[in-house]
Amino acid sequence: MNRPTAIAILPVRVDSQRLPGKALLAESGQPLFVHTLEAARSARSFDRVWVATDDDRVAAAAERAGAGVVRTTSRPRTGSERCAEALAEIGAADIIVDVQGDWPEVDPADLDAVVAELAAGRRPMATLASPLHDPDAIADPNVVKVVRARDGSALYFSRSPVPHVRPGRSHPVLRHIGVYGFTRTTLESITALPSSGLAEAEGLEQLRFLENGIAIAVLDARRDAQGIETRADYDRFLQRRRRHPT
Repeated sequence: MNRPTAIAILPVRVDSQRLPGKALLAESGQPLFVHTLEAARSARSFDRVWVATDDDRVAAAAERAGAGVVRTTSRPRTGSERCAEALAEIGAADIIVDVQGDWPEVDPADLDAVVAELAAGRRPMATLASPLHDPDAIADPNVVKVVRARDGSALYFSRSPVPHVRPGRSHPVLRHIGVYGFTRTTLESITALPSSGLAEAEGLEQLRFLENGIAIAVLDARRDAQGIETRADYDRFLQRRRRHPT
């Protein structure tokens, strides 16, 4: 049996609401999204890694970094919709992993695990999570949490602390890591999915998938990667880079 074709797509936009221009912040020596690009290219499972963008500056930086670039329109409302638009131009691929460009410390081995999960055919989507212990991070709405079922499928994603743990009780809290693996047919279907409003209320596109009955496997990440949502997040990323340059 032939190995399924797997690609990574980094959907990159510049007009971030919480940190304008963050994709092009380059105080580390290169644009933020290029760190994520390098992580994706270090994974063993991808036949090709692409950057999908509607911004000339991002496209130029991606080309300088040697990435394939797909120019998208400004119509996509979410990163995954941008990936779906890019896929129509890229063509053949069985597995597509949407690696959000603002997760520069994602572990390449974790990306390989997402591909392996989808190749096994158990669910049409897969993502990553890691334990979250810091009370400030648990309370931070910029840190997305996920609750999963006993079979490892996502039950809910939230910016609120979930689950709510009563005094005297304990339960693990999981940070959601911004990676979404799709089978081809699933990614092609997402732009037509209706939403009941949960995705808009929380500002989390993955809730749209759950609302429409798409099962998402939530895998344990090897590394506690942290997304860049605010200037403070970026400053902490720079500090970690200075402590551990490679």
